Amino acid sequence: MRGPLACINLVLALFVAASASAGPDPAPTLHAARKPKAVKRFRVHVESKHDIPERSLIVELGKPNPVKFTAEKLPILNEVHVTKAALLDEIGGFKVQISFNTLGAKILESYTAAAAGRHLLIMTEIDGEARWLGAPLIRRRLGDGVLEFVPNATREDMERMVSGLNKEVRKNKSLLLD
Repeated sequence: MRGPLACINLVLALFVAASASAGPDPAPTLHAARKPKAVKRFRVHVESKHDIPERSLIVELGKPNPVKFTAEKLPILNEVHVTKAALLDEIGGFKVQISFNTLGAKILESYTAAAAGRHLLIMTEIDGEARWLGAPLIRRRLGDGVLEFVPNATREDMERMVSGLNKEVRKNKSLLLD
């Protein structure tokens, strides 16, 4: 004779089996509806004048024929310095606009004033893979705290990055206010 607990388990097993065979399998629709993760990581490095292996790294930008740069290992700016990210349409494509907080704006201004003629190398992480997005040439001092660049990435990837950065900004603001 079976105990009451075994009977309950048997009834539950029969119920689960009946409900599973009653309709279509929901698993394929769950995987198809899955949204890609928002991109939260954003780093800005400066092109290095020196080839010191301890302080620099090789950056390859572009897929078919990559352009190589030597960048400082330590980034000068990251997602903590961002106050707003935007995707702007322009003739023939789009560009990304990143606005920095007061500290980020001062860092950007001092590095662009000192490193004229070199490149800013911009990196993010998309689906767990580090990707170099662009290498805008520093032509002048950027004193307004805004960095604009044309990314070497798809619009969808940049929409994910912009929305992820803006979510991080809102989350960080709420943490500071609590």
